[in-house]
Amino acid sequence: MNSMTFEPPAPPLTETAADADRYTPPAAVRWGLREAAVGLLLFVAVIVGAGVLVVTGVVEGSDLAQFVLSLLGYGVLAGVAVFASHRLGAGSLAKDFWLRLRPVDLAIGLGVGLLAKILSVVWGVIAIALFGLPEQQSNLVLSTDTVWLVINGVIVVAVVAPIVEELYLRGLVMQAVRNAVLRSGGRSQPAAESVQRAAVLVSIVVSALVFMGLHLYQSTDATLLTTLALGTLTLGVVNAMIVYLTGRLGAAIVAHVVFNGISVATLLLVGGA
Repeated sequence: MNSMTFEPPAPPLTETAADADRYTPPAAVRWGLREAAVGLLLFVAVIVGAGVLVVTGVVEGSDLAQFVLSLLGYGVLAGVAVFASHRLGAGSLAKDFWLRLRPVDLAIGLGVGLLAKILSVVWGVIAIALFGLPEQQSNLVLSTDTVWLVINGVIVVAVVAPIVEELYLRGLVMQAVRNAVLRSGGRSQPAAESVQRAAVLVSIVVSALVFMGLHLYQSTDATLLTTLALGTLTLGVVNAMIVYLTGRLGAAIVAHVVFNGISVATLLLVGGA
């Protein structure tokens, strides 16, 4: 998988949300909703398949099994994104999906991640008021083994997941939805300003809802489920807006790292690990 490029970044395929009326989907970009759907279906298949194997006792729910599941799931998403870019796009994750980072993105991402986490706490308080204290403490399960704690709890959750999820959801999925709206009906490009605005709005909402949906399997507790749903939805919407405003995934990835990192750190402190 291509690594993130640093300064100087290539010009974004779009400018910013303020310049959306001048955006035309590049003719070279042939990836779209089909590739986005295939990746999501494969990811769900991995999750469901792993669940079946654990429930039937074929595979024991261990730290190794959790790592393999993460490797398969995120490998599928990253693999589809790389395939779409190199076979159906510009051949660069930076050009196709805006996988770029500037120094300023570190500050932006830190602020956005903290804000999203604060709002998540607010949603948690509201959920407790509605449904009572949760029976399930967190959607994360951290190992008592230090090595696996670092691998699954820190590397996978706080580093790998943010990079791959932002690449796929705010990269492939969001841009695929936007381009589909812009190109719908065979309209000439660039589309009218009203269509451009609608395309941005629809792509933000869809990518955020998909992001939320991919996390709901992690809990059946009403309180935690509500907190998880609203928290991921909030992060998804804010990150999508940041991506459009900056023309890069950098700040969104940093925000996601901060968001997940705080969750891991909090669970360690509360659990006394």
